[in-house]
Amino acid sequence: MKKRDHSRFSLQLLRINVDRAALKGYGTPIRERLMTDKHKYGIKTVAIQTGLTQFIIRAWERRYDVVTPLRTETNRRLYSDTDISRLTLLRLATEAGHSIGRIAKLPTKKLQELIGTKGTVAEFSGIAKEVVSQEASLRFYIASCIAAVKQFQPQALESTLFAASVAFSQPVFLEKLIAPMMQEIGNQWRAGTLRIAHEHLATAVVRTLLGNICQGSDISASMPNLVLATPRGQLHEIGALIAGTTAASEGWQVTYLGPNLPAEEIVGCAAQNEAKAIGLSIVYPTDDPHLANELQKLRRGIQEHVPLFVGGAGALAYDRAIRAIGAVRINDMPTFRTELEALRAQQNGSLERVRGDKTVD
Repeated sequence: MKKRDHSRFSLQLLRINVDRAALKGYGTPIRERLMTDKHKYGIKTVAIQTGLTQFIIRAWERRYDVVTPLRTETNRRLYSDTDISRLTLLRLATEAGHSIGRIAKLPTKKLQELIGTKGTVAEFSGIAKEVVSQEASLRFYIASCIAAVKQFQPQALESTLFAASVAFSQPVFLEKLIAPMMQEIGNQWRAGTLRIAHEHLATAVVRTLLGNICQGSDISASMPNLVLATPRGQLHEIGALIAGTTAASEGWQVTYLGPNLPAEEIVGCAAQNEAKAIGLSIVYPTDDPHLANELQKLRRGIQEHVPLFVGGAGALAYDRAIRAIGAVRINDMPTFRTELEALRAQQNGSLERVRGDKTVD
């Protein structure tokens, strides 16, 4: 009997000592350590990944009990991947017009139905941990980026775009995320729901990101040169940057001149660089009475064999002027890639024929 009592006392003493050691920083109780393995994100990280402000996260916890983070001994909140997924779903649902008070207690599956996603929760890096299809994942990223823009949070936008660039292939990232995201931001700016400052913030972040991607491409002197710009009066440059990033990945040396360039400047650069092609992006406005004249001056200034590609969301509005100068209107990036491939193959074939003639001589 005394032995059993002594054993029980020793076990209790051991538990007390373990807990004291944990409090002194010598270790962490096993149960708490298991919890912190799952709850590993601080509120700042969660705010970045979900697109919510820290104030909103705390308010939703307090008023609606949407998630229950782990509290450390210093009262610091720690969140799990599941918490991040649920908060992201709730934010997207509220942005779609649903009241947080009505949806706070809904299960994950029901929240997914509200915002148009299906399937079970899937965990992966980045903001869209709960998405099982590429289309749904893209919607999560785009919504998260726009939320960061609305809140004037460039760091949140940068980190979300970086996560997306890792999650998707470059064509998908450029054509199905960057392009529609910037188009939606432009639409909201024209509708008055976003300010000019919002659009400028998004453009600055995307410009830097795409520039870094281009700089990562291998460049050699043997690569054909492509000059890209937006013509005079066209201030929106993201389409041109997307085209430049696409061309660089296809083995072209890209000279990007920026937005709002007079025809004479584009011609001068193309001549000096011996450009094999010129690309223009037209987005907005779509009713510029002077643009047709700019296109004509550009066509007259470059050599006849140099192709001129014109794309962008607003290019269709100038279709007659584009066809009048013999330019190729680009409807999408896959078409642009195909045109670049065909042009490069044609130029390589011509070069081989020239080399063959020299060998015969």
